[in-house]
Amino acid sequence: MVPEPAMSRPNALTIDVEDWFHDESRREGPALPVEIAAVGRRVDRNLTALLELLARRETRATLFVLADVARHHPDLVRRAREAGHEIACHGDRHLPAAERARGELREDVARAKDVLEQVLGAPVAGFRAPCFLRGTGDLWALDVIAECGFRYDSSYLPLRYRPGAVPLLGNGGGPVRLASGLWELPLPLTRLPLGHVVPCAAGGFALRALPYAFTRHFLARFEREIGPAIVYTHPWELDPASPKLRGTPAYVRFFNAVGRGSLAAKLDRLLADFRFAPIAEVFASELGS
Repeated sequence: MVPEPAMSRPNALTIDVEDWFHDESRREGPALPVEIAAVGRRVDRNLTALLELLARRETRATLFVLADVARHHPDLVRRAREAGHEIACHGDRHLPAAERARGELREDVARAKDVLEQVLGAPVAGFRAPCFLRGTGDLWALDVIAECGFRYDSSYLPLRYRPGAVPLLGNGGGPVRLASGLWELPLPLTRLPLGHVVPCAAGGFALRALPYAFTRHFLARFEREIGPAIVYTHPWELDPASPKLRGTPAYVRFFNAVGRGSLAAKLDRLLADFRFAPIAEVFASELGS
């Protein structure tokens, strides 16, 4: 099947569904029950607010759901699916692939897939690794994801903070089918005039921290030059009161705090200026081959 021209397709909007305490960047490890109880779980209210924003703009997305969210909020996940959103998998523990052994990652991913499929009563086709896959040294994880039975992955986001080449997958950073049969759908990268390669059009921190015109410009450029882009956000990014765990590094606190108060308005403008749909629809031609 020949994919339709890129410009006739919408971009893909994705939401990494995790709560405020799931980040494990601190050395002490995951949140303790007493730490969670002190603040309470916030993902239900935050995701509900985000989905209401999408509903006002008649936009559907792909939700990469952490298994712990599905365990504690199964009705939330089912409501999102009933509203027309695609449900995909974000793993069980929120740890980077670089910090996992192959067997540990396989058990984590398989366990998370099983939890989501039991909640939904249906197969889950897509996966996104916590913290993304940051470079070629993480690509072994894609074999594990394929072994667990996923149809596609959308984790590859290599960054370079100094000028220079960045290894891309596929034609210019677009979709690529791996030897395992897994489709990798990378997030969009932009090469700046000084040679830096950064995710200007990918949403997340760039959408929160920079003027909206910046995202609009680079997203339109990616559409013209490469094809549909995959944009991401998190429910906690719309919640200025969402805390961080004691011991979380200062740089993580800073990057996660910037721009939360303005994100809802920026996201609303983004949904007005561009068309978005779930990954399974945007890349239906590729995934059906």
